[in-house]
Amino acid sequence: MGRKPPRELSLQRFAALVMAVVLITSGIAGTAVAGSETGIDQADPADEVFVTDDGDAVLLYEDEDEDDDLDGSAEFGLDASESVVYALISDDIEEDIDAAFSFALGEDGMESDGSFVADRPDAINDFSMNADGEQNEETNELDADLELVLDTQEFPEADFVQSATSSGEMVSSADEFAMEGDLSVSHIMPAEGSETGLDLTITETDGSYAVDVSQQDTLQPFEVDQWETEADAKAALEAEYGAIAQELGGDATVTIHDHEFDADTAGGGYIDVEYTIELENVKDGLEQLIADELTNDPELDISQSDAEEVAADILAAELDAFEFSYAIGENTVDAEWDIAFSNFETTAMAVLDLVDAVDEMDEGFDDEFDDYAEMYEAQVEADLTQTSTWDLRYEASGANEATLTFDYASNAENWEEYTDELAERDIDSPAFAIDATATTDDDEVSVEMALEFTQEEFLETAINAMVQDLQNDPMMDDEAVALATAFEEAELELAKFDLDMDDGTITMEAGATFDDISAFESHLSDAYHGLTVEHVYADTDDEAAYVYATGMVDADATEDDVREHAIVDDATTVHMPGEWDEEHPRLDMGQVTEFLGTDATDSETESEDDGLPGFGAVAALVAMLSALGLARWHN
Repeated sequence: MGRKPPRELSLQRFAALVMAVVLITSGIAGTAVAGSETGIDQADPADEVFVTDDGDAVLLYEDEDEDDDLDGSAEFGLDASESVVYALISDDIEEDIDAAFSFALGEDGMESDGSFVADRPDAINDFSMNADGEQNEETNELDADLELVLDTQEFPEADFVQSATSSGEMVSSADEFAMEGDLSVSHIMPAEGSETGLDLTITETDGSYAVDVSQQDTLQPFEVDQWETEADAKAALEAEYGAIAQELGGDATVTIHDHEFDADTAGGGYIDVEYTIELENVKDGLEQLIADELTNDPELDISQSDAEEVAADILAAELDAFEFSYAIGENTVDAEWDIAFSNFETTAMAVLDLVDAVDEMDEGFDDEFDDYAEMYEAQVEADLTQTSTWDLRYEASGANEATLTFDYASNAENWEEYTDELAERDIDSPAFAIDATATTDDDEVSVEMALEFTQEEFLETAINAMVQDLQNDPMMDDEAVALATAFEEAELELAKFDLDMDDGTITMEAGATFDDISAFESHLSDAYHGLTVEHVYADTDDEAAYVYATGMVDADATEDDVREHAIVDDATTVHMPGEWDEEHPRLDMGQVTEFLGTDATDSETESEDDGLPGFGAVAALVAMLSALGLARWHN
């Protein structure tokens, strides 16, 4: 029997099929489906078909493609009686890296840990990092710090910045928000024109606003007419802000305190100006504008009087401070800011009440907003206050070194009281923990990390959100949405991924188990020309893939009956019952269940023949072939 041309459904494409589901379970579903083409790829005719006495069949696909990129060994499989997909890949690598990484995604959370040791890059003289965070019913805090010493001979770009600092604090509660900080940079990059800057302060008093501005800027020729004289500047500002005030039923007054203009030889110039803009009685007009918009919104069922009340509450938040300034000099950049608002509670409640006025709201969205409302009420009752601070410093020492340090801290006051309030409202509080360290040791960099996240119905919530996003995406075709919906209905229970790199070898093991993978059966049937496919196994060492199908033909069928099926063509070799006695390989369920931590059925762990347990998982894989082609997976 001569060699036949290789079929398109090669081992690497089977690898892509399996990895599609594994990647989807790891949170890449949106990306994978978003990149898919419309429709489902149909499988090519098999190289060989082995028919059993009861009309079932094993389809053999031989991989004769010498251009396949995978040089190592790999096996891929899917089984329905256990509702699992699985892949094991091993290959050689040139990099001198020792690493171990594991990731598990379950119904109520995820956990991951790993370690990494590699050669220290020449551009790094020293490196250390620590991150320690925890969130549970009693506490919510995170502390992180980093120090990096660069060799500027190996990384000369680091010398362009001589020094840099930034520090600040952000405080938020149910009723207040405040943030202040600063930034300062000194560099040796070429200067671009004269110094520019802005000093802006906004204050609010009884529905009126005062905007104080000090500004230095370079003007283009077309801007000169607006700023050349003090009268020009005042007219330009009055035209701009007068129109805004008029629309809101208020008044705008412009006062120029100082004005200097210097023309340049190119027709432009440089302006240094100080002025104040007073916007009086504009808040009432803004309230009316919002009320009119609410009343005219076809999705809202709200009267004019109620709309006016809601608009007033929305604008009840008070501006306590708004100060921002920056200055860009010849070799410096400096900035400062101080922003604060209060009386958020009235505004937040108005927005939540507005949601109730929506005539037709998606049921899931409505439930989600109910949770938001109760979570906000819990914040109010507990007086929850969250604070975060940062401090960043960078300095080039001049001794061929530059040092970067960064410190970050966050904590929550009255967090335990907040989680108690959530519990009274029957809302679950997620738990989170992270512990990460990195150090240099002589010529190596070592990194260790552990991450854990738990929340009731975490996986179901995440998948539901993914499906809703796809359903609401106008770029998604019906088939992509149907696949995503089937994925949701299959109810993923566990996804796991392990990676190990050691002594020039990389090994990856991945798998997933579902509650009911039969949700994909209709897609699988379409992909395999109406066949009921129940098991798939591929091994690159054997250069073959096996597809197990039930009821391909009747028990008394002839070879002509078999050849009438679209999965068979003239080049396919057909082996009828009694003409073959090969034992075709299957997925080792003992190996799979040991990796996933599940229990296999006796039929899977003990059977050595071609018995065909029920299966539908391959549906997702075949259907996702266009979503995750081999090139994308391998890259």
